[in-house]
Amino acid sequence: MGPFFGLIFSIASLVGYWLTDIEILAGLAVFNVLLNLFNLLPILPLDGGHVLESIAFSINSKIGLMVSALGAVLGIYISYYFGLALLGFLLAIGSIEIFFEYKRRHLSELLPLNRYAQIVSAIWYVITVGGLCAIIWFVGQTGNDALSLPLNILSN
Repeated sequence: MGPFFGLIFSIASLVGYWLTDIEILAGLAVFNVLLNLFNLLPILPLDGGHVLESIAFSINSKIGLMVSALGAVLGIYISYYFGLALLGFLLAIGSIEIFFEYKRRHLSELLPLNRYAQIVSAIWYVITVGGLCAIIWFVGQTGNDALSLPLNILSN
């Protein structure tokens, strides 16, 4: 739910920017969007990884393990490809959670998601990611420097 509330906060900041033309509000919206998009990457131990894991392990434990492992490998590759070695290292260490989750899955008292919950979770995830991406697209179309400040902060 955190990234969804981040989406609501970003929308509120963007509305404030539309009403006041204070560029820092657009920058705040974009910064918040970038943080939440990062958190929604489908890689453990991030929130997006937990969503992916919940849906995949509810379908089948072996499918869940394979999907989670592929997400982790993809995340580590992307991190190193873009020169984010520390992030890649942290994701590699965090990926150990996949193995422990698979081993503990049969001991858990949590019930797997039914088909309805899997669909709702997937739709909620896509809507949240789509909304966050739409904010970045919109701010990028306005032609101001609101995108550059958050990107500079995150790159340093």
